[in-house]
Parts: sequence; structure tokens; C-alpha cells
Amino acid sequence: MVPPEVEDLGRAEFAPVLARMRALHAQVHRGESAGRILLVEHEPVYTAGRATPAADLGPGIVAIERGGKITYHGPGQLVVYPIVRLPRRDVRDWLRRLEAFGVAVAAHLGVDATPSVDGTGVFAGTRKFASIGVAVKHWINLHGIALNVRMDNAPWFAVRPCGLAPDVMTDLSTAAGHEITMAAAAAAVRAAVLPLTASSDPV
Repeated sequence: MVPPEVEDLGRAEFAPVLARMRALHAQVHRGESAGRILLVEHEPVYTAGRATPAADLGPGIVAIERGGKITYHGPGQLVVYPIVRLPRRDVRDWLRRLEAFGVAVAAHLGVDATPSVDGTGVFAGTRKFASIGVAVKHWINLHGIALNVRMDNAPWFAVRPCGLAPDVMTDLSTAAGHEITMAAAAAAVRAAVLPLTASSDPV
């Protein structure tokens, strides 16, 4: 199977990218597309997944269909949206693949990383640099994994990101001990992406 094309959208507002994701999802569902993996650096935005308590929703927070709670997207973060059919009809397997993908990206950038215990992110030591939130419909993925590359940490302190204390968040540059560019992170994503969507036999 030919792997899905990776498309770098550069820096973009969240709303048009969300519309693009949903349109791609519909195309995959209709059999018009094999899917696509979108890369984007968002303009600042807070999004809230389905597990967000109503009391935490407020002005400027965009409620969407992914799992999880509130998170932040902004400059210095590379978000990877694989709008593809799941390699197996197994959501847990898909979450583990996304975590393994995050670990592999970090390895390409010289950072030792470990997956979370619940399929929601990737850590360098005790601090989190990647957050996962997806919606799976008709066994096709929406949303994906956000990789903190080199970020201002201040916006995390306005919320409890993914329900965690804000100071648990870090980025790959901090973990590596030197600056990692967005271009280097995008190259690492392209190098690590093939196993994410490769089909596998049931275990």
C-alpha cells in the first residue's frame, strides 16, 4: 500500500484546518481518497475535547469532537493530523501507534522518550512534550498528536492541559538541551511516519 501523502500547511488558524480535516475525512469515507497526513503550526488557540467538564469551557475555547480535555496549540508546536483509515480496527492499537510515532520523532531528534500509560501522550523523563487526542469515525481518524518543539510555556498556565498540572509540559528543545527548529521537527516526522499507517496482522 502506498503511504498517505504528508502535506505541510505551514502556520495556520485552527478553524480552516479543522474544516479541511473534516472534508478529507468525508473523502476517505466515500473512497475518494487514501487519506493525507497534515502538518501545521497553529496560531494560538485552546481546544476542548469531549472529556472537558462544562465548567471548564469558556470564551475563546473551541469545543471539538476529539477525546481528551483542554489543550493549547500555538507557535513552536508541530501538530500532526493523520486523516487516514486505521491500520487495524482497534482504537487502542491506534493510540499506541501514535505514542510510538511520538517516541520515534523524539529519537530522530536525539531525545529519549517514553509513552504515557493511558494513550494520551509522550514524555521526556517526567515532563510531557506530546499530547494525543483523536476522534475515530467509520474507522477513519480525525485530529492527532501535537509535538511541542520550542514553545513559550506561559499559555499552558491558563488551563490544566489534558487535566494535568501546567508545569508538567515541556518541549523537545528543552529536553534536548538545544534549539530544535520546526524544519528539523518536520523532517523527523516524515522519517518516522511510515510505521504509523502500515497495516499489521491482528495479535
